[in-house]
Amino acid sequence: MSLFPSLHPPPLPASIDLRCADVRDIVHEVRGAALVHADPPWVYAREAGVANPETHDIYDGMTEAEIAAILDAAYDCAAPGARLVCWATWPKLMEFLAAGGAGPRWEYVTGGAWQKLHSQGVGFHWLGRSEPVLVYVKRGEATFRDTASDLGNAHASPAEEHSRKPLPWLRAMVRRWTPPDALVLDLWAGLAPMAAACRLEGRRYVGAEIDLERHALGVTLAGRAA
Repeated sequence: MSLFPSLHPPPLPASIDLRCADVRDIVHEVRGAALVHADPPWVYAREAGVANPETHDIYDGMTEAEIAAILDAAYDCAAPGARLVCWATWPKLMEFLAAGGAGPRWEYVTGGAWQKLHSQGVGFHWLGRSEPVLVYVKRGEATFRDTASDLGNAHASPAEEHSRKPLPWLRAMVRRWTPPDALVLDLWAGLAPMAAACRLEGRRYVGAEIDLERHALGVTLAGRAA
């Protein structure tokens, strides 16, 4: 049975390039991104209480080391002063940091969390009620240093399907950290809320989602965002 219904995605403007592609290919092509957005596909154990057994096999996950290698490669995609926003989960946060986090070239500057309201936990794998987010800067090239108060280190909103990240917070990140018409790179786009944020905020966007059905739904959602 298909995860999503049959879709006929609406056309997107030329500034929004949401590709059905492997993220490892896209990091070798994109340069000059003012913001890199990452929602990695974490691998979880199958024990009860650790993973969501109903959805465990929906997509292939990556190890912390594999994710860190892609984030490190994305450093070369970033413009001077660019930010990296990386979502995690509480079970994976310490393992990710122990594996080197986003790599030695990115400089960690702040973090926060999304509190999912009215939720028993939403996600492909981890049924958490909140998700941490880490913010890095291109080392030695920032025009300022972020603090938690720059954007607000917490956001509370209802959880979207499969933990789609909150559009108002993504739009705030885009406005805060990118100038008009800047380029945003979206690794592991999923249902592509960042594509919707960039379309609404007038930024250029390149993103990769390898799953055909999630890619089609992401195009649809980005096209309908208002």
